[in-house]
Amino acid sequence: MSMFHYPVLRDAVMAAFQPLPSGALICDATLGGGGHTARFLELSDSCAVTGIDADPVMLERARERLAADPRVRFVHGWFDEVLAGPDRFDRILIDLGISMFHLREGERGFSIQEDGPLDMRIDPSGDGDSAADLLMHCTEWELADIIFRYGEERYSRRIAAAIIRERHGGIETTHQLKEIVRRAVPPAARHGRIHPATRTFQALRIAVNDELGRLERVIPCGVRALNPGGRLGIISFHSLEDRIVKHAFRALAAEPIGIEGGGSMTVRVLTKRPVVPDEAELAENPASRSAKLRVLEREE
Repeated sequence: MSMFHYPVLRDAVMAAFQPLPSGALICDATLGGGGHTARFLELSDSCAVTGIDADPVMLERARERLAADPRVRFVHGWFDEVLAGPDRFDRILIDLGISMFHLREGERGFSIQEDGPLDMRIDPSGDGDSAADLLMHCTEWELADIIFRYGEERYSRRIAAAIIRERHGGIETTHQLKEIVRRAVPPAARHGRIHPATRTFQALRIAVNDELGRLERVIPCGVRALNPGGRLGIISFHSLEDRIVKHAFRALAAEPIGIEGGGSMTVRVLTKRPVVPDEAELAENPASRSAKLRVLEREE
């Protein structure tokens, strides 16, 4: 597990969340490999952590790593749904990055290097469509819109048209999709720094898991799940996510927020600029280069 998991911006998160109150109730809303949670447990003897993950495989791996510690509660679910519940926390962390375990293993369809079934569901135990289902059901216009909007892919129309032409026989594997996209883009775009299908894979993953919709929903839920003085930190990895977080934090800080019982609360943004990895972290984990941390605090 360690070869795949790097808790991105770990030290920056810990610094932004200090001081931890005695008996702090912490929510690691995207538990992943448990790296951030392990650090929380090291820093505080009295804290209790609720670890949430929609991926049952990742949750089980984290459970194996952390199960000996009775301070951790494991919850299988999507963070926007769990944080809409009654639990309240002093610190909430949401790390939106997909784990290196997913990106390097072909079994779930996230990897562009390894061949595998074109699934891409973070929670494969759910009822939602896989990426293969999405490719079969979308119109060409809908598919081009997904690839352009979520992948910021300049050749989205060419790629969508190629997928529609090829899908009559079914597109069931990542290798099939990768080759369709590679052939669809102009020759000059086939040999860049990243594989020409990278943005299409990102777009489909976001669409399959409703990642941006969940992010938009979880921010107000997360704020209302904070105890007075509590802090919410969100790590984003691309401009679409960071834009949502920045604008939502700014809007929430602009006026009082209504809460249950007819009262209100106020929040303030603690990060005027997003926190990014330092040179040491970039040297250890180059995949962290696009990470950005923003933090807000519920005022007492």
